[in-house]
This record gives sequence, C-alpha cells and structure tokens, in this order.
Amino acid sequence: MAGIKWVGRANVLDSQHNYEWSIIDNVLEATIKPTTEKMNWFAPPLPPLLPLSCTSHAADLIRQRRSTQLFDAQTSLNLKVFYRLLDSTLPRKGIVPWDTFQRLPRIHLVLFVHRVQGLSPGLYILLRREGIKENLHAAFQHEHFDWLKPIHCPESLPFYQLVSGDAKTVAEQIFCNQEIASEGAFSLGMLAEFENSLKNGAWHYRQLFWEAGLIGQVLYLEAEAAGIRGTGIGCFFDDAFHTMLGLTGTNYQSMYHFTVGTPLYDKRLQTLPPYVHLQGRMRKTR
Repeated sequence: MAGIKWVGRANVLDSQHNYEWSIIDNVLEATIKPTTEKMNWFAPPLPPLLPLSCTSHAADLIRQRRSTQLFDAQTSLNLKVFYRLLDSTLPRKGIVPWDTFQRLPRIHLVLFVHRVQGLSPGLYILLRREGIKENLHAAFQHEHFDWLKPIHCPESLPFYQLVSGDAKTVAEQIFCNQEIASEGAFSLGMLAEFENSLKNGAWHYRQLFWEAGLIGQVLYLEAEAAGIRGTGIGCFFDDAFHTMLGLTGTNYQSMYHFTVGTPLYDKRLQTLPPYVHLQGRMRKTR
C-alpha cells in the first residue's frame, strides 16, 4: 500500500532450510486437472433446510468463525439443530456453496454421536448421494452393523445408526487420543469413495479434498449460526478408522475429521473486531 513504511526486522525461523518434501511437488504435478468436459451432474431435489433462529448476517458469521479448542463435555445438542447440520452438507441446487461445486458427492460422514437429545449415543453414517448404500453395506465387513434409520429422522436424510453405545473412547483413540473428539456433541470422519474417484484421473485426488473442505466450512458456519462451534481435526489414525468400519483395501479412505459442540472460551484471550488496526486509517481515506 502506498505511503506505508516497513519498520523492524523479520525473525529467521530456520537458518538451514533443509526440510525439502519433494513428494509434495510430485503430488502437485500429478493432480493438475487437464481440460475436461463440463460436469453434467445436478443435485437431486430436496426439501428446504429446517429454519434457523439465527438473525446474524452471513458476513458476521464468517468473520466470527473460529476453531474451538475446548468443549464443555456436558451440553447436549438439540435434535433439530443436529439434523439441520447434517442436512446442510447435502448438495442442493442453487444453494451456496454447493452451486460452485456441481459434482457427484464422493464423501460420506461417519459420526460418533455423544450428546444429541433424543438420539442414542453410538456410531452413525450419513450417505451424501443416492445409490451408495449397498456398496458401503458390503464394504463394511461387520455383520453387527444395524443400518437403522433413527426415529424422527427426516425421510429425505439418508442417516443410519450402525452401532448403539458409548463411542467416546473409540473416538478419542481414532482422533490421536484427543479429548476434543469425545467432549463435544459429536465428531465425524469424512469417508471418500477413493478408488472409483481416481479411476477417472489422478486430479480427482484434489477434488476429494476440496469436497471435504466444503463440508468442513459448511459445518463451521452452520455451527456458528446455531450458537455452538466446531473445529477440523487433522490428526487421526486412518488405519484404525478403517478397521473399526471393517474396511479393507483402498476403495474407501478417510480424508478428514471434524467435531462440533458447545465451546468453552479462554478468558485470557482477547478478541477484537476484524481489521480493527485499519479502522482509523480507513475512515481518514474515505
């Protein structure tokens, strides 16, 4: 910006710079998308999302969005809010952000439900597209999975209970023994249709992560609108997650994990309005 003078000297983080990860560049090159025909997939018609009581503007929610660090480990999530959160991850025609990513959904959500009113704790799954239930049913090599649709679950929501029971210990173990995976209302793993996606080109590898990122951002903002908070969790044990589901091979792979609940705030941290350091300067230049 004109008229701004740099003052000070930046610290040197590492004088040696010996950390070269060539595989990152290799993956980058291998997953560049070539020119392809426009995708012709369109989201199926779905009922409108359940209404929200939130009166905040989207811009305010986006600015206030934070990754929580602690949950209260006590508060239960309202069932309607929970179903709204899940329903918002299903692509809808003309609905942000899914109108920018018009591709067949390849990621499904495996949930560890801990504290949701009217819903038994346990392991659940949300199928984000039609025609995948039989494939996943066969891939999950556990005969004790129930595949039961919970009572009061919206008919249009393909959400099923796999196992009933306390899932907090298992969730913690899979999430690198982090308590944040068990202290919220629920946590989840994003399970991708891996091999079938890559058959159409290595560039689909990036697309899977983009899809996972969109799901995460939707959950972040929906949680903020509901007065709760979420956070992505980048540390998880893929193999343990796959074993829990009875998966073998690489047809399905874990891509990313997330958790949602009632946050605890660290009062030692100071929160200021966005771009507060520019507000006085912006007023002068108007």
